[in-house]
Amino acid sequence: MFTLLPLLALSTQPAHATEVVWEGFYRARGEIFNSLSLSSTNDHAEGTSNQITDRFSLRPSWLISEHAALHAQIDLYPYTLWGKTTADTTDPITGDPTAMADSDGVATESDSLVAVRAWGEAITPYGRIAAGRMPMEWGAGILWNAGNTPESQHSDTATRVQYSHTFSQVFVLAAWDQQYEGFLNAPDDMQSVSLALGYRSETAGFGLLNNYRYQPSMAWNAYTGDVWGFAQIGPLRAELEAVGKFGGGNLETGANDITQMAFGGMLKAEIAKEKFGGEAELGFASGDVDPEDKKVHTFTFDMNHDVALMLFEQDLPTLATNVANDTNAGRTTAATLSGNAISNAIYFHPAVHYNLLPNVQAKVGWTTATLAKGPAETDGRHGYGNEFDVAVRYDPFPHLWLRGTFGVLLPGKYYSKYTDPDLGGGFDQPAIGGQLLGTVEF
Repeated sequence: MFTLLPLLALSTQPAHATEVVWEGFYRARGEIFNSLSLSSTNDHAEGTSNQITDRFSLRPSWLISEHAALHAQIDLYPYTLWGKTTADTTDPITGDPTAMADSDGVATESDSLVAVRAWGEAITPYGRIAAGRMPMEWGAGILWNAGNTPESQHSDTATRVQYSHTFSQVFVLAAWDQQYEGFLNAPDDMQSVSLALGYRSETAGFGLLNNYRYQPSMAWNAYTGDVWGFAQIGPLRAELEAVGKFGGGNLETGANDITQMAFGGMLKAEIAKEKFGGEAELGFASGDVDPEDKKVHTFTFDMNHDVALMLFEQDLPTLATNVANDTNAGRTTAATLSGNAISNAIYFHPAVHYNLLPNVQAKVGWTTATLAKGPAETDGRHGYGNEFDVAVRYDPFPHLWLRGTFGVLLPGKYYSKYTDPDLGGGFDQPAIGGQLLGTVEF
């Protein structure tokens, strides 16, 4: 049935003069790396890797009246590899599915269309009341990030009831969420409530987000506080976000009497002139001395908050498996020390950009990072390393742009001095990578 939704939305005449507003984008992204294994000597090093993925995100809004609206997000081919999956036939002898060499690549229905979000909204003189599956967004996006940009690979979504209102330049948001736990005939008791207050104008803003998460069956209670603010002074813009998480109780994994206290934050300054600009970002995400004890101190940024092409964006090191299959795709992350989010790190990221032409901009950036808190077994090898990236963006026409990025990662001692008990070591080689992003936005 979902395959008919976009067609119906485009072809059906809106009833009662309903206005339909479309937003979204199509994005194709190609990447090549050599090598995310950070090694040429390890027996499991994978060498060169590459992939091309799609994403077509549609975000229609039906403005039914001045008091009612419906919103949705539908992703076509979300993060789907080009050519997946080839049409197949059945071998008459073995009965096994066999790919047809002379067929075009055809994506399966589960790969081709995903209903991501859908929610309704009542608009009153006293605020907006929304209910359904909707995006979560706050501040600079290190805690909640809706992931609505072509660069995004992830998104934060909640099934919630939400109230929001703006009194002149003061805003308020209150919400209640519920998380489905998948147990039939049992009440879902993982829930959270949020309250945010703040002020925003064209040149300054600040706010406080309070979130309380609870699960009575696990005796789990957790509070998250997030302070955010920004200021614009002429060409200079500064933004700050700081988060603290405090909680305790039992986990569904079987771990009991867990306590949580974790912190994260970032400070970013940007300056933009007519042809030249620059930025500098300093960030912190707390970590654990002993990840195996019952005290959780590791903070992880939202996965959409990216600072580099490879560091905190790719699994490092990624190794090849002895036998490739549909489940492992020929890769293993058993020796991975860092993933696709900033976690347990202190990082610094400065960058400069220059408008080579009215529609061509070049950007050069450097990212350096070290562990915020090193486990005892790291033996002083705290450095993640340094990455240098160069990007060129070309905007030939309105709503259409291309961006190419080239990067070099010099791994620090956190990788180079590590030896996995099963997969070995030798993770001391630079990694190089490239990315090409093509986008049409509307």
